[in-house]
Amino acid sequence: KTLIDGKQLRPLLDRTAFVKYSMTGSTFLVEPERLSINTAMVGVIITYLTQRMPQQVTNQWDLWSDRIQKVPANAIDPAGPFPSYVTPDDNVLTWTNFLKTYQIPTVARIEVDESLTKIKIPLASVLCLLAVVPLGWQIAKRRKNARSVGLHIGLVVVLLAASVALYPFLKVAVAKPAALAPQMTDEDAVAVLNSLLKNIYRSFDFREEEDVYDRLATSVSGDLLAEIYLQNRKSLVVTQAGGARARVKAVEILEVDVNQLADHPLGWLFHAKWTATGTVGHWGHIHMRKNQYSANIAVEPVDGAWKITGLELLEEKRIDSYAQSSSKK
Repeated sequence: KTLIDGKQLRPLLDRTAFVKYSMTGSTFLVEPERLSINTAMVGVIITYLTQRMPQQVTNQWDLWSDRIQKVPANAIDPAGPFPSYVTPDDNVLTWTNFLKTYQIPTVARIEVDESLTKIKIPLASVLCLLAVVPLGWQIAKRRKNARSVGLHIGLVVVLLAASVALYPFLKVAVAKPAALAPQMTDEDAVAVLNSLLKNIYRSFDFREEEDVYDRLATSVSGDLLAEIYLQNRKSLVVTQAGGARARVKAVEILEVDVNQLADHPLGWLFHAKWTATGTVGHWGHIHMRKNQYSANIAVEPVDGAWKITGLELLEEKRIDSYAQSSSKK
């Protein structure tokens, strides 16, 4: 029995696969291999969905026999493994959250720097300067009347001083004209694209369809959102029938070339090449997979966040060592 923060949640069978046991612990088989039926072990991963990082998890082990009176256990978190044992007299393994600075990987909006899309106009200063114009016209008109001109000049000085003093205040943000749109550097492009791709891959780690769609919507917009979502739903049917499930663990941007979108001055077209590395479980075994992609990706600011609005996949190929060794056979 497993309790998370004192509550018993619904368990989900996440994965089953053959495992190897060594002095450093148990690991899933990366590549298929023959195992002795007498020593073969199957690893089972059971998942519990929580809203946030739990503070305490307890697991009560009740599977004992005359031969089995001591079972090795290991509680693992980002700080490292905590090996121990459970026995019939002490059969509860407890993990307590002592992590202080750890942040759970999640899907987050990639905020657009406001300076890229908007320009702030100091409204108070502009109004003061506009008021100077008719006064200047009056000065030119009454230049022969020294007293009247002096009064107007005094007002002009006051308004100019006020425009300087009020400059930091009452600023109004308006859309930046296309001609003033700044160029995006390659470094910025890599950072934006890397974050967007990670968001997309991570979205499919969620199990509920509504959660997947909502997470995708933080990084994908327009018709492409529905297209990517439906394509994944279709592949999930094949996944459930064939037993394979892929999880992307790392994304690396290899190349990116940035150009402005012709019809969207604040949008960008990335000609990019990247790799996605992950694990694939299939009928009792799990292996690493690394794919390389080349694509044209349209990225635009939508509601203050960078989002992918277009995707043209040019090339996809598998480049991990297992694929290479299989091709040589």
